[in-house]
Amino acid sequence: MPRGLLTVPVRADDDWSEFDPPGIWTARAGRRNSREKFAAGLRGLKHAIRGDSSFFAHGYRGILIAMTAALLGVSPWSWCLLVIAACMVLLSELTHSAIDTLARAVGDPEAPPLRMAREIAAACVLVAAFGSGAVTVVVLTMKFGELLGWWN
Repeated sequence: MPRGLLTVPVRADDDWSEFDPPGIWTARAGRRNSREKFAAGLRGLKHAIRGDSSFFAHGYRGILIAMTAALLGVSPWSWCLLVIAACMVLLSELTHSAIDTLARAVGDPEAPPLRMAREIAAACVLVAAFGSGAVTVVVLTMKFGELLGWWN
């Protein structure tokens, strides 16, 4: 038997015909409309921001970067890069917050498997922050160098 695989017993009396596939247009239970999904997303964002001080640190840095970019007059493409980089950091922070919340709800967050999951989520934020920092440095340095006449 291959390692890590479990065999599934085959029973002769399994009758799969009793499970008819659902019709094409059947409604699924628990479906939400767009307004309910939007409200749930806003509530989740509120819980994440209130539960983790990292959002304030990222927000503070983001405001400083946006002010600097506005003062330097970066191009629309540079703004796109900065916004994508900021969203990448916020998405990774939201993921970290969700995993941390689940780990605390499931049991002892310092148990080895839960601690490993939380550390992997923290690594996600670290990678996103370094990537965002690299994009920010490149965009602002290019514009600053252009304004000082370092390259034309």
